Amino acid sequence: METKSENGFAEVLRALVDAEQPLPPNYFYHLVDLSPEQVEQLREVWPRIPLERRRAILEEMEVVTEDDLTASFKEVGLIGLDDPDAQVRFNAIRVLWVEEDYALIERFLDIAQHDPDVEVRANAVGALGGYMYLASLEELPARYVSRIEQVLGALLEDEAAPDVVRRQALEVLGYSLNLDIGRWIERALAHPQEEWQISGLFAAGRTADPRWKEDVLEYLHDERPALRAEAARAAGEIVLKEAVDDLIDLLEDPESEVRMMAAWALSEIGGGEEVADALYAAQENAATPEEEQALEEALINLAFTDEVNDLLLMDLDPEELEAMIHDDDVDEFLKLFGGEDDEDGEE
Repeated sequence: METKSENGFAEVLRALVDAEQPLPPNYFYHLVDLSPEQVEQLREVWPRIPLERRRAILEEMEVVTEDDLTASFKEVGLIGLDDPDAQVRFNAIRVLWVEEDYALIERFLDIAQHDPDVEVRANAVGALGGYMYLASLEELPARYVSRIEQVLGALLEDEAAPDVVRRQALEVLGYSLNLDIGRWIERALAHPQEEWQISGLFAAGRTADPRWKEDVLEYLHDERPALRAEAARAAGEIVLKEAVDDLIDLLEDPESEVRMMAAWALSEIGGGEEVADALYAAQENAATPEEEQALEEALINLAFTDEVNDLLLMDLDPEELEAMIHDDDVDEFLKLFGGEDDEDGEE
């Protein structure tokens, strides 16, 4: 990563405004972890950056953070949240999804309720999913959990709210340990619109509750590919062993998305040599490089899942379990049981 300087930052600002010239890729790293002074300079220049470039740089920042977990464009994302253009605000939220800053929670909740653009509102709701995942592990302070549940629960109950916002709220609240989300999942699964059924399955998976077993098994055979894929995801999250045979069959589904989701689900459930052989066979017949990569990742995850399952059967204490797992896998393994709570998590 290049060292930032004030002269270098001034040059980046000039380049951002100049739409006639392409923005050098290395300039993005001058926009990481900005100082308060640099934030104000960028905020002043921001309205002069052409609209398409504002949209594009935030899209590129999301890509950068996927490849470089150390890169944080939080300050740029916060500026983008105030942009008059809905697509810029949408992209800014995507940039901020990777931040685990509790101070963002109230901002996302405000956007979810009041932004004039429906898709931006739904995206802000989706951004709260990571925080509710922490809540499901009891790693999010209670005051934040109750606030998210209060606002999203009200949105879900409000039949005048846009469906896309309500469906996203249902999906996020699938992680809730406090709300009676089951009745809403039932309504969603019984809804005539496919989009609601998809959200119902998504939320059912996030509950990790076996009460949804029969629904998930039924949807694995649905004629609609999106629902088969979502049912496969739910089977993996619930760790539904009864679904293994169906998921192996779905490795030969006509739709790539269904095949890849079935592979992921099998890797989460485990199953030893039978499942490994099925995944290897699917990998040999992969239709695209993306699918081949997904199957490779599934095989790696399957090995880890089976190792964990074997260790759990040995009734070892936590220290013995940690000693027997490869160092690279310890953090992932411990996530299964939840970690220690942070003091607060605010910056």
